[in-house]
Amino acid sequence: MPSVFIKTAFLKARFKCSRCGTCCHHKRPEEFGDLVPLERLKEFWQKSNLIYLTHQEVEAIRRETGLEPAQFVDTLFEYDGKTVHIDDAGERIILDFPVMKSKEDTTCIFFRDGCTIYPLRPKACRLFPFRVEEETNDQGDLTLNICYNESCPGMGMGKIADKALLQRLVLDQFKERSESVASEVRALAEEGRIGKNARIYRSHPGRREKSGSML
Repeated sequence: MPSVFIKTAFLKARFKCSRCGTCCHHKRPEEFGDLVPLERLKEFWQKSNLIYLTHQEVEAIRRETGLEPAQFVDTLFEYDGKTVHIDDAGERIILDFPVMKSKEDTTCIFFRDGCTIYPLRPKACRLFPFRVEEETNDQGDLTLNICYNESCPGMGMGKIADKALLQRLVLDQFKERSESVASEVRALAEEGRIGKNARIYRSHPGRREKSGSML
């Protein structure tokens, strides 16, 4: 059975938030289409900084703000609380993870002179400028590499980052997401909807959408 490992791709890093708002601007690289094949996923992550949400985070924001998910969530398919979608007669498995919607100026839908949902901010926001890159070996083992955004002006300042805290955040995020995906994949497989040689893709949600603030 494949294993999952979490490691930090640095020995020591200092960080202190400068409140610059850089992390609240979301980049969606135009050279990628609506679907990103797994072999290009690392390149996609290096060029984007989308804020991925778990379904639990979507529900918490919906409950506290009174907004419907469509008002703050971007997905390739219409958001219905599910992540796994099947296309091309079962030959494509599309993982359509929800991400935070952006305004036309690329800022987060909840950014107005700072974060307006700070107590509710997702784990991806709590992690920034640290980020996770996934790496799979030939045996199917998955390594979650915690690296950081070197362009963040807060890097090199403040206290040394707590690696144990970062790893807990990454593990919690991964468990919430992987349990949901595993459950959906099992259900689809039992229905016979997944092809024998199906390829897995990740979606590139909100790439062309120019959404204004609805708050």
